Amino acid sequence: MPPASKLHAYRAKRDFTKTREPAGRDSADSGNRFVVHKHHATADHYDLRLEVGGVLKSWAVPRGPSLNPADKRLAVETEDHPLEYIDFEGVIPAGEYGGGPMIVWDTGVWAPMDNVEKSLRTGSFKFRLAGEKLNGGWMLARLKPKPGEDNKKNWLLFKERDLAADETVDILETRPESVKSGRRIEELVEKPRPVPNPAALKPGALPGAVQAPPPARIEPQLATQVAEPPHGDDTGETWLHEIKFDGYRTAAHVSNGAVRLVTRAGLDWTKRYGDLPETFRRLPCKECIIDGEIVVLDDKGISRFALLQDALSAGAGDKLIFYAFDLLYLDGWNLTRAPLDERKRLLGQLLIGHVTGRSAIQFSDHVAGDGRPLYERASEMGLEGIVSKRAAALYQSGRSKTWTKTKALQVGEFVIAGYTVSQAAEGLAALGLAEWVDGELQYRGKVGTGFDAETAHLLLERLEPLRGGAIKLDGAPKEMIWVKPLLSARIHYANRTADNALRHAVFKGLRDVELSAPAAAPRKRLISEADLATIWVTNPERRLFGKSGPTKLDIALYYALVGDFMLPHILDRPVSLVRCPTGKPQDCFYQRHAFTGMPASVATFTIANSEGENKSYLSVEGAKGYLALAQFGVVEFHTWGTTRKRLEKPDRLVFDLDPGEGIAWRETVEAAVHIRGELEGMGLVPFVKTSGGKGIHVVVPVLAKTAWKKAHQVTGEIATRLAASAPDTFTTTMGKDNRKRRIFIDFHRNARGHTSAAPYSLRARTNLPASTPLDWSDLETIDAPEDLNYSSLPGLLAASGDPWAEIDDFARELPVLLPSGK
Repeated sequence: MPPASKLHAYRAKRDFTKTREPAGRDSADSGNRFVVHKHHATADHYDLRLEVGGVLKSWAVPRGPSLNPADKRLAVETEDHPLEYIDFEGVIPAGEYGGGPMIVWDTGVWAPMDNVEKSLRTGSFKFRLAGEKLNGGWMLARLKPKPGEDNKKNWLLFKERDLAADETVDILETRPESVKSGRRIEELVEKPRPVPNPAALKPGALPGAVQAPPPARIEPQLATQVAEPPHGDDTGETWLHEIKFDGYRTAAHVSNGAVRLVTRAGLDWTKRYGDLPETFRRLPCKECIIDGEIVVLDDKGISRFALLQDALSAGAGDKLIFYAFDLLYLDGWNLTRAPLDERKRLLGQLLIGHVTGRSAIQFSDHVAGDGRPLYERASEMGLEGIVSKRAAALYQSGRSKTWTKTKALQVGEFVIAGYTVSQAAEGLAALGLAEWVDGELQYRGKVGTGFDAETAHLLLERLEPLRGGAIKLDGAPKEMIWVKPLLSARIHYANRTADNALRHAVFKGLRDVELSAPAAAPRKRLISEADLATIWVTNPERRLFGKSGPTKLDIALYYALVGDFMLPHILDRPVSLVRCPTGKPQDCFYQRHAFTGMPASVATFTIANSEGENKSYLSVEGAKGYLALAQFGVVEFHTWGTTRKRLEKPDRLVFDLDPGEGIAWRETVEAAVHIRGELEGMGLVPFVKTSGGKGIHVVVPVLAKTAWKKAHQVTGEIATRLAASAPDTFTTTMGKDNRKRRIFIDFHRNARGHTSAAPYSLRARTNLPASTPLDWSDLETIDAPEDLNYSSLPGLLAASGDPWAEIDDFARELPVLLPSGK
């Protein structure tokens, strides 16, 4: 009988528009997982489910399993459940079949002690469990049906006498919690909360409260990282310790029913956050500003930024949770000069009627006093860490020492520079780790735990091809097999030794980047096999930017591999080159004009520059010239936003987002997403790429109708409007002082003769990062833009294609804008 028909009874009993239970898919899987659910429904019971033939064979056990072999527990066979049900935990709505809370009480794998079909048919079913709570041998024995109960299949479940049996311990009492989330089933049951009377909230009674209109924005207070959490003994101060979340820092502004959700960078992302704003409208106040973090939780209740990215890409919906941890303004009173513990007490009163186990707003509670126990628990649970705050501290915008953050265990990303093998097992024994310091790789020790046999095999498959041309690092054992430093690993470790080696290192996975494939057809081949055969460089093993950097040949091969994607964006465009003939950063220089020995298919043309002087400029006309430039030490390509045929009218305009001091990568990403929305509101279609450094380029294709001077003027006005949309985030004024804690919108690359890094151009920096075009959906998934580099990008492009392949099809007319204020 196919799995689809096995699930007919299950599906017929449920309305999947009302319950979150999985509808299930047809499956031919033959796994051996099991789950025991604890279920509060019409009658409280436990459900034993074993994976058999693509479904979960299920029995309801009213009194639950017992470790005592003398206890025979009734088990009523129920309908088959889908395999997806093995992970289900939550509340089935009242009025629906099986309405009530359910937790994953135990889970693991099982094995039959005889033929499964025969055992089920004969009614004598012996099996073994290997779970977190239930282990060893068990038996299900079918009872003969009583008269009139032909359709009711009753069994007895009991434990066999073995080492896992226990006549003294009641496992149901000693281990009531979920093995998935750690919660008891009572914690899933929503209890009515008293709704506070707004008149009972007295913000003016807080010491330091100031009567004032609500500010448009309060720059968030930021925590200073410390090695260990404060415990008060050394300062005499009381500290409050909270869980550190992994999401988007957000301030919720409520004003007479209107809600704004403002990011750390000062951007209004209310529309992006789905149903979440509606929740704040129900708070018992007229005006408030609440500081918090927007997250998405995994099945263990831990915030994961990757899940938040997925939720936002899919339209947010009801998956977002706002953890509120501070109250800055309430009904006419600015509370930033009030003590933190008083602000949190009032915040708790404000939220008390609206926070349940499933509400979109949660109160970020704390423990007072010594933060070390909470820190240790956070480390055990795999949380980000904790944030510690002085109880008496006033709210201080910017980085402060009255708020500190302690990361749970130390987490780092290290280059895999080599590996050792186990002679006995003939496989991977350990990875050799290194990190970049001032452009050079330095050895940081080995990691030999955290990967199983399968992972070790896969790692070895990826490392063995990288042995050629590798560099030996000082301080490593003789048995180390060195590889090119192209892969990075996420490592947890306790601390470092005096010579910077990692202690108690544990492998947590490769730092891999994945890009989504565009819907467009792949590019046609522009570089032929004959073109590839022409690649030739002198001194191919000469290393750039240090003894452990990439070689001159690495650069030549990179441009050959990405040529089919890069050439459409640079052919027939005026180009400037960055040449690094010696491999030393100080010897790199711009090449804007013709030079001796230049490849034949790199053309020159003469035009007047901005001073009216006739100058010769360069243009790449074909694949052979493009490939030949590696011999001349070319590392970077920079292009004008126009073609030679229509030189005086640009077709691509650039807004270069250059973050100032104190701006994190994630904030720059927030800013780019905001600017995308503003430009789309002007009728333009923006594209995005990394700059190859800390910045982001937002590129707009336009119809080549507007002269350079006018295009520069219009983009200047657009930049002014973009900056005005979030003045605390953006600036259009040059100068380092103007860019502190702000992002400079550089529109001057749209002036005649100015250039920007070409799509897929390498940048002359450590590990050669690339200026990489991205889908907007991929932008937020990039944690470190330097991961998009000479080693990783060719493979990613081969798998995903060029997200800018159809950029010219989205050219729009540049809007006519009046100067601001007119």
